[in-house]
Amino acid sequence: MSGYKTFALAGAGNLGMFVAKELLRLKDEGSISKVSILTRSNESSTELAKLGANIIELDYDSAASITKALTGIDVFISTWGAPTITKQIELAEPAKQAGVKLFVPSEFGADTEEINRIPFQGAKLDVQKKLRDIGLPYTLFQTGTWSDTCFVPFFGFDLKNGKINFGGGGDAPITFTTRQDVARFTVHALLSFPRKKLEWESVRMEGDRQSFNAILSAYEKRKGVKLDITRRSREELEEAIKKNPNDIFSMFFLAWDLGGGALEDLANSEWPEWNPQSVIDVIA
Repeated sequence: MSGYKTFALAGAGNLGMFVAKELLRLKDEGSISKVSILTRSNESSTELAKLGANIIELDYDSAASITKALTGIDVFISTWGAPTITKQIELAEPAKQAGVKLFVPSEFGADTEEINRIPFQGAKLDVQKKLRDIGLPYTLFQTGTWSDTCFVPFFGFDLKNGKINFGGGGDAPITFTTRQDVARFTVHALLSFPRKKLEWESVRMEGDRQSFNAILSAYEKRKGVKLDITRRSREELEEAIKKNPNDIFSMFFLAWDLGGGALEDLANSEWPEWNPQSVIDVIA
């Protein structure tokens, strides 16, 4: 057991809402004594307040405001998205001043060291370095791709209309985990793992491991349909990135096709009862 009892969360949005609700569920059970949600505006936090969250409206541009909000907090979790990941550096010193025992920066994706060719991965490395420099222990939670957000038209998976357009050959194995399962495993680990397995460590989880081709084949079989699938070759992905160095979609598909999508050294065995959802059950 880690002994952590008080938690604060910055970024109660896309993934953060799942993490917040899981923290509050365990607070209701008595495993956690305090859950603070840090926000620039409390207008969007009414639901969490009703569930027992301590809503703290603060100025993220003020170190003193951040330190005050984090005083008495054991674990500070950030789930900020790509545009603001680098801003986490500005949270480190105030968190240290407040006496935070563990900082959980916004990883929640691929292994940072393995896919550092993606632009915002470099920002994650910068945050890790800052935390090491000031001696504030961190835990990096790495989850693979979120299966409940990946298979949508925005990413080229228009399952409703049977139109698929993705990059690579489609045979490379990829780690997938739903946001709900990410939240469950993350909070469980923060409470149940000993501190020596959390401090300065990466905790890698995997809800399912599948290739795109296997997933789409399973979808066709379960739904009794034939998908119209278009694949961009590895060479086409590389050419697209040359033309547009900010083409995040092509970067991810290329990284996955090169084998960078599957996590290793998984912590799943630390919680045998986890029972995460499979990709096919999420999308079909």
